[in-house]
Amino acid sequence: MKQLLFILIIFSISLNTVSAQNSSVNEDVVWDIITARLFSDYSSYAYRFEEDIRIQLKGSPNQEDSTIFQTLINDLNSLTETVQVTLVKDSANFIISILPSNDGLGLNQDMDTEEYVIQKVELDFNLRYINSYEEKLRDYYFYTIRSLTKLFHFDADIIGYGGIFYYKDKPEYIAFSDIDKEIIKKLYSTNFYHDLKKNTIKTYGYLYYWNIRYKSTLKFFLTFISIIIAAIGLLFIQSRYVKKTTHKLKDYFKAGFLVLILTGLIYWIFILPAFISSQSTHYFSNLAFFILAYLPLGLIAIPFLYYSERFLLKNSQKFLQRQTIIFFTTIIAFLMGHLFEILIFIALQHLNFTNISTKPGLISPTFALAAIITAFLRILLNWSNHRIQSMVNQKDVEIAKMKELKNQAELNALHSRINPHFLYNSLNSIASLAHIDADKTENMATGLSELFRYSINKENKTFVTVAEELEMVKKYLEIEKNRFGDKLVYEIHSDESTLEKQIPKFLIQPLVENAIKHGLSKIKSTGKVSVEVKRIEKNLIISIADNGPDFPAEPVSGYGLQNLHDKLDIIYGNDARINWENGENKHIRIILKNQFNQ
Repeated sequence: MKQLLFILIIFSISLNTVSAQNSSVNEDVVWDIITARLFSDYSSYAYRFEEDIRIQLKGSPNQEDSTIFQTLINDLNSLTETVQVTLVKDSANFIISILPSNDGLGLNQDMDTEEYVIQKVELDFNLRYINSYEEKLRDYYFYTIRSLTKLFHFDADIIGYGGIFYYKDKPEYIAFSDIDKEIIKKLYSTNFYHDLKKNTIKTYGYLYYWNIRYKSTLKFFLTFISIIIAAIGLLFIQSRYVKKTTHKLKDYFKAGFLVLILTGLIYWIFILPAFISSQSTHYFSNLAFFILAYLPLGLIAIPFLYYSERFLLKNSQKFLQRQTIIFFTTIIAFLMGHLFEILIFIALQHLNFTNISTKPGLISPTFALAAIITAFLRILLNWSNHRIQSMVNQKDVEIAKMKELKNQAELNALHSRINPHFLYNSLNSIASLAHIDADKTENMATGLSELFRYSINKENKTFVTVAEELEMVKKYLEIEKNRFGDKLVYEIHSDESTLEKQIPKFLIQPLVENAIKHGLSKIKSTGKVSVEVKRIEKNLIISIADNGPDFPAEPVSGYGLQNLHDKLDIIYGNDARINWENGENKHIRIILKNQFNQ
C-alpha cells in the first residue's frame, strides 16, 4: 500500500511538471522574485552552476530516495538549458548525503565570488526529521532546488508568491510550484541576463535595472553626484551671498532657502535607491515634495538662526566652539520649524482644508537625517568661508614677504653687481696700462664701460638670454685677465640649445667673481676658471669650476650665495637648486628644472 502511494505521489509530480510547461505564469511575479532573491547589494550577477550538475547520493540512500532524486533530475532537465543534470557514482559537484537519524543536517556551497559561479554543493539530510514519504519528497525538493543558486533579501515581501524561493526556513507545507519551475527555467537559460534586462526596463525603467545589476556602483555614483552638487551649491552660495553679504535678514533668507533646497536635493539623491527598489517611478514628484516641505520650515528656522547666531557668535572666537554653536542652533531651528509645520497642518485639518488624517510626527529618522545634513552643510559653508578668508590673509602676508624679499634681493644685487674692490683694481690696471699699451687700455676701459651699462639696467630687465649673460661674463674675465696676466686662464662653453634660454640677470657673473676672489687670488700657480652651460633632459645646468682652494663646509655668507639663493627661491621656488663639490673637480652648480618643453 505504501509503495502504491509513493508511486502515485511521484506520478503526480511528473504530471505537475508536464502541466507546468503549458500553465500560465505571471511573468512579472517571476522576475520580481528573481530580482529580489537572486541579486544582492554587492553582486551584479545571480549565482548558478555553469558546468553540468553531477549529483551523487551518499550515506544510506534506499530505492525510494534514488527514485525521488531521479524524478527530480528529470524535472530539472526539462527546465535547464545551459546545464545537464545527471546522477553519477563519482566525480560529483553536487553531493547529497542521506544521514542516519543521529547525525546532523547541513548545506555547504563552494562558490567563485568573482565569477558568481557555484562550483560544488554538499547537502546533508537527517532522517530524524523525516517521518513520511510526503515529508521526504518535500524536503528533498525544497533544499536541492534552493541549492541551485544563492538567495538574498528574505525581508523583502513578494505578493502573490509563497514558493521554494520565498521562505528563509523550510515551511511545513510547500510544493515545487509553477513559479518555482519558471524561476529555474529562466535562471538556467542562455538568454537569462538579456531577458532580465528587457523585462525589467520594460516594466520599471532603466534606473530599476541599474539598481538591480549595479547597486553598489549606483550608490557610489549617487554619493559622488551629491558631493559634487553640495560643493558647487556651497561655492555658489558663498560667492553670491556670503562674501557679498550686507548682514541683513533679507540676504540671510536668500542664502538660507538655497541651503534648504540644496539639503532637499542631496537627501533625495541619498534615498533615491530606496525609491527605485520600491518600484516607484515618481522620482521628480518626490523631489518636489522634499523641496516644498522645507519652505515653511525656513520661515521659522532662518530668522531664529539669524538672530541667535548673531548674538552667540559675537562673543565666540574659537573655531571649534563656533562650529558647535552652528550645529546645535541648526538642529533647534529644525525642531522649531517642524513644530510650525505641525501647527499649520492642525489648523488646516481643523478648517477642513485637508483630508489627511495622520499628522506628521515630531521626530522621525527622515527628519533627523535632513536636520543633520543641513547642519553639516552649514558647518561646511562656514568652514569654507573661514578657510578662504585665512588663505586670503595668508596670501597677503606672503605677497608682502615676497615684495620685501624682492626689494632686498634687488638691493643686494645692486651691491654685488660691481664690487668696489673690483672697480678700484680695474681703474688702477687701466692707469698702469695707459703708459704701456694703449690698445689694451682702450679695450679694458671699453669692457668696464659695457659692464657698467649692463649693471645699471636702464630697461629694468629681470631676465636676459644665456648668450647675453655669457657675453658679460667674458668681458668681466677679460678685465680680470688684464690684471692677472698669464696667471688667469678661462674657458666658456655652452650648448647651442641653451643660448636663447631666459635666465635672471647677473646669475653667472657673481659666481665667476667669487671663483677669482676666493679661489685664484689665493694661489701662486696659474688659475683656471671654466664656465659651462648645458642642457640635461628638461633641465638647464650652469657650472662654474676653478682650481682654487676648496669651498668651506657651508659657502653661503662669505661667498655671496645667500642673495643668489633668495633670488632663485622667489623666481623658481622648488624648481631651482644650488650645489657645490670640492676636490679635483671643484665647482659650483645651478640647476634650473623644467626649462625645456621636450
